[in-house]
Amino acid sequence: MITVRAKYDVKQILLSEKVEVTKVEEVIVVFLNRDRNDEEEVSGAEIQKLVQNAGSLSFLESKQEDWYSDKDLRIKY
Repeated sequence: MITVRAKYDVKQILLSEKVEVTKVEEVIVVFLNRDRNDEEEVSGAEIQKLVQNAGSLSFLESKQEDWYSDKDLRIKY
């Protein structure tokens, strides 16, 4: 394995030095200066809507899942 610095100009990866490649090889590309703020944020409301529409929590509506009652609480609220 070798490591080579490079820049990406939105069209191609430009290596900082010549690398001899004689066959197809697998590479890993890491964007070092990517700020998380550049990525589109997902709001809590969008996540809530996704969970509701996916039916992920629909099992909670089943009587079989209603295992606990107020008697099971250690601290009464």
